[in-house]
Amino acid sequence: MIINKTLPGYFLKKVGFYALGFLKTYFVDGRYFIFGIYQNWFAKLEYKTGLIVNFRYFTIPLWQEHSIPAYLLSIPYRIIKIIIGIIILTILTLFFGIIYLLWFLLPFYLIFKTLLP
Repeated sequence: MIINKTLPGYFLKKVGFYALGFLKTYFVDGRYFIFGIYQNWFAKLEYKTGLIVNFRYFTIPLWQEHSIPAYLLSIPYRIIKIIIGIIILTILTLFFGIIYLLWFLLPFYLIFKTLLP
């Protein structure tokens, strides 16, 4: 091709190469970075709230005391812990969803801000 043998052609080829590299780094690798932080925080908060444990042992009384008062105390306690865990993890998911949306829209905002002063 003749365009590759000229200086403007070479320049455009290199600009395209680096632009595509930036897009891959920013959008793909940035998504993995944000999602990795999200997974880390989600796992830590799930462990602290004990959501899976409370789901798994929902009908087993606390302290392994198999009596009616233990059941009457355990089930509402576990329900409250499950609800709190779901609320906290939902807020975390929404927070990281908003962060990713802002991360995704930032280059477009900067381009439009630059082109339309």
